[in-house]
Amino acid sequence: MESTPLKIINSLDSYFPQEISFLSYSNPFRFLVIVILSGSSTDKMAEISAERLFSVFADASSLKDAKVEEIEELIHASGLFRAKARNIKALSEIVAEKGIPDTLEELVKLPGVGEKTASCYLQRVLKKNAVVVDTHFERTAFRLGLTDTHDRNKAAREIKERIPEKYWNRLSDTVNSLGRQKCRPKPNCSQCPVEKLCPKNGINP
Repeated sequence: MESTPLKIINSLDSYFPQEISFLSYSNPFRFLVIVILSGSSTDKMAEISAERLFSVFADASSLKDAKVEEIEELIHASGLFRAKARNIKALSEIVAEKGIPDTLEELVKLPGVGEKTASCYLQRVLKKNAVVVDTHFERTAFRLGLTDTHDRNKAAREIKERIPEKYWNRLSDTVNSLGRQKCRPKPNCSQCPVEKLCPKNGINP
């Protein structure tokens, strides 16, 4: 007999299209930068800011020589632009010299790269299994009972312990999509494809 988490996984897999894309990119370095820009912003504004940035500085080699103020002006629309500009500048210097690492442990050592960004990179660019926990995923996974915490890094670890690795990538995409479309801060439970399976943790009746 299927467990409830597995029923949820399979139901979401059937409900959502097989190809789910949140951010577009043309190379690994640009992907890292776009995910950094998406923090505390929307995907649309992150991509607009990235397009402006890369129209002037095409790669890490050119970005490492840019002034932080120049980067700030180009990515202003993404929000928190001063901190992001400093991180992108420092990231460019490292990547231009050493390249991009390929493990979670090494990726999170890069400026501006947290566990979510690193997991995104592993999943999307390197095609490795990873659990990507952002605001949408954390909120939705908690309500579904897939995790017992609102701490994103702890949530990722809990799900890795509870859910077989072969499901991680698809689960990351489908739960994120559910959070964006149905399980918003004010959830639309009546339209949710897994409403009957959901314990509705943290949702007031």
